[in-house]
Amino acid sequence: MTAERAAAAALAFALLALSAPVPARPPAAAPIEAYVGALHAAIQRNWLAPEGLAADLDCAVDIEQADGGTVVQVSFGNDCNADAATRASLEQAVRRASPLPYAGFENVFQRRVHLVFKHSGH
Repeated sequence: MTAERAAAAALAFALLALSAPVPARPPAAAPIEAYVGALHAAIQRNWLAPEGLAADLDCAVDIEQADGGTVVQVSFGNDCNADAATRASLEQAVRRASPLPYAGFENVFQRRVHLVFKHSGH
């Protein structure tokens, strides 16, 4: 594994500026932090970062999902400094993670989700 791949594997994600551990089973009334953690983990497990990942990656991704967590659309706003290869890898990760976590999170489910992917090069 190259140093860049190792760094990518250790990539820090932020979703709505929240980060939370993923519970083994979501509580009956799952808080938004648990939902955020579950989304974070699902996408991170499916991301194969490209070689040469920029050390200053800061990329907002908007996801639209149907009830049940099936990803319908993935888009990038102007606040994304990722190159084309990184954008493609992020989109593929979101689509591979589909359906996104839903069961147990019905009370906090959001049809549109705004995620921010960051990588500091460490």
